[in-house]
Amino acid sequence: MKLGLPLRGLQILLFCAAILPFSVARAEGDAVAEVAAVKAEPARDPAVVPPPPPKEDPPAKTIPATLTGPIPEQRISYDITVGARLNPLGLEALYNLAYRHRLYASDSAALRDNYFGVVLQPTLNPAITRFGLALEFRPLSMLAFSGGVHQVGYLGSFKHLQSAPDGSQDYSDTGRDRRGDAGENHPTHGLEAFARVMALAKLGPIVVRDELIFTYSKLLVPDGDEVYYHPRFDVLAPNSGWIMHNDSDILYLTDFGLAAGVRASVDATFIPEEVDGGAAGEENSPFSRVGPMAAFMFFDDPGASFNKPTLIAISQWWLQHRFRTGQDVSQAIPMVTLAFRFEGDLFLSGRYE
Repeated sequence: MKLGLPLRGLQILLFCAAILPFSVARAEGDAVAEVAAVKAEPARDPAVVPPPPPKEDPPAKTIPATLTGPIPEQRISYDITVGARLNPLGLEALYNLAYRHRLYASDSAALRDNYFGVVLQPTLNPAITRFGLALEFRPLSMLAFSGGVHQVGYLGSFKHLQSAPDGSQDYSDTGRDRRGDAGENHPTHGLEAFARVMALAKLGPIVVRDELIFTYSKLLVPDGDEVYYHPRFDVLAPNSGWIMHNDSDILYLTDFGLAAGVRASVDATFIPEEVDGGAAGEENSPFSRVGPMAAFMFFDDPGASFNKPTLIAISQWWLQHRFRTGQDVSQAIPMVTLAFRFEGDLFLSGRYE
């Protein structure tokens, strides 16, 4: 399943505008007049202690936290996302355990979050297991690259995996249910490699973010089968071929933890012409959908072992799909994703400032 979640895209919140500390104004008064008043008064009781001056309020806190200094040079951190999806149906837990080394020190919000990282990436859901290793390169806060390899296992449950000789295969919900009931699904395993780039820009409270992912898959399928249904991306994917996924977000960021806006998503597959399935196969790619999204972060305590608990909701209506724009599922039914994400630091070589 592909959550389509702007789960790493939530890092854009590092760009939240800083709120200037505020203070309560000190009591006004003319020093000379105060001295004169004291001289005119009768002798003051020495037991009477004048009240202390009013205290200044601490700086207002924002969510996410406003950082002013470089990030720690070395970090071991984790993040976990648990999500459920409707149309198509899915349930998944994604884990990342990462060692990240800062490339250079910077106080600038545009440059501060830079690093090279190595990440372990196990993923579990009722039908699929994935485990892999990824490398990350983030030269500045607004640009990130990553790539890696996963070992993938289909358990044979929930009517997965289903493969076919060419792109004419009916992989609608109804068609896959029928084939699953007939025992045409099978357990299997294989490898997936991916390359990802994320870019973002910020103007005031508005953030524009784009994430592009290319995935290459090679699974063990029956002889003669060249394509298979990929439940994460909801596409008919080429075996020994590429899938492209793109998420584009426009978000409004608040200083109390809410980010809300719109997400447009596009998926495409690259099935060789000789097995594309003719006229039916022409409708297999690309697919697109668009709709609102929102995320609410409860708190942000940089350096904490449990941090940034966030609820995420995305609802996207299908604009283009072979089976979800009225052919098998009504176009009025959106793809809905609900997720909960949190992260934390397990080791820091210094402090966040």
